[in-house]
Amino acid sequence: MTAMTEQHPVLDMQGISKKFSGKPALKGISFTVPKASLTVLLGPAGAGKTTTLRLIAGLDTPDEGDVLLSGLNVAGWEPKDRGVAMIFDNLALYPDKNGFGNIASPLVIRGESKDVITAKVNEMAKVLQVTSILGRLPKTMSGGERQRIALGRALIRSPNLFLLDEPLSSLDAKLRIELRAELRRMQRDHGYTFLLATPDFHEAMAIADTIVMLRQGEVVQIAPPQEMYDHPVDRETALFIGAPQINLLAARCEASGLHFAGGRLPLPQHMQPFLAALAAFELGIRPENLRLAPVESAVIRATLADIESLGPKSVLTVRNADATLHLVVSSVEAVALSVGMDLGIELADPAKLLAFDAHTGLRLGHSA
Repeated sequence: MTAMTEQHPVLDMQGISKKFSGKPALKGISFTVPKASLTVLLGPAGAGKTTTLRLIAGLDTPDEGDVLLSGLNVAGWEPKDRGVAMIFDNLALYPDKNGFGNIASPLVIRGESKDVITAKVNEMAKVLQVTSILGRLPKTMSGGERQRIALGRALIRSPNLFLLDEPLSSLDAKLRIELRAELRRMQRDHGYTFLLATPDFHEAMAIADTIVMLRQGEVVQIAPPQEMYDHPVDRETALFIGAPQINLLAARCEASGLHFAGGRLPLPQHMQPFLAALAAFELGIRPENLRLAPVESAVIRATLADIESLGPKSVLTVRNADATLHLVVSSVEAVALSVGMDLGIELADPAKLLAFDAHTGLRLGHSA
């Protein structure tokens, strides 16, 4: 069986639909997860992320479509037979077992010998850097320590696929960043296959090989993180990924060029094929693609309305009669500015401009 399935992805979701009380939760979603990869299901609350994971784990049954694990259709298979481990944010550690006992529990259930259990738990504890807390009960551990123990309990089973449902959402920001980096390191070093669900685009951008963007039970885009950021399929995806949010501006294309925010530019070459015959649309400009310029020669002139310091970078909010814009500058530049000043704004790279259909929200020039 192994020889037959090696050529297949670890997971292949084919046209999966699911309803709860007659209301669609998933609408024909399809995607694959290759072996030894980290794929992220990204989307807001209610997008269908947890439902997707539960269907893969066998905790729920799809109304339509097939779940294939290593090329095998697992319809009717019990969760324990699927070779899948699911890790939730709520951890659910055994409160009466210490760290060692929690990590060892899957091996005990499997009937492994005491020596094998001890060796495997100690090895896993080294990987997760929890050797010093193996003798402690969960109630005496920090949130990060409990998360590592829960992860160890899942990893020690050596399943084919790990399903992680917002596993870091209850942790503080610093610990969340540390643990997501550790998850990524372990995944790469040991060749694990992870499917992680999160509403946090920062998390997705930081660790994913591939992002599957879910919205209202549908897959709207599948792409590597940077590609999804640079070339979002639609306006909603562009808004969801990025902080500060992308600037969306009413724009029009005339013989004299591209008009937006009270300024004018020659029509960028990459937009010429699809904008030349289009009158009005929405222009998307990432805040880091704007920079300060001399007022007298700037494409856009505006008044500084707010300065938000983010350490080495600062976010400026500027306004004129036509638009409100956010741009990211170095805090060294921001120190010399004050609210109420007139500023000049220009594009750093016109080739990075995005255009969206004002009615459908789809990115213009995107080929499905």
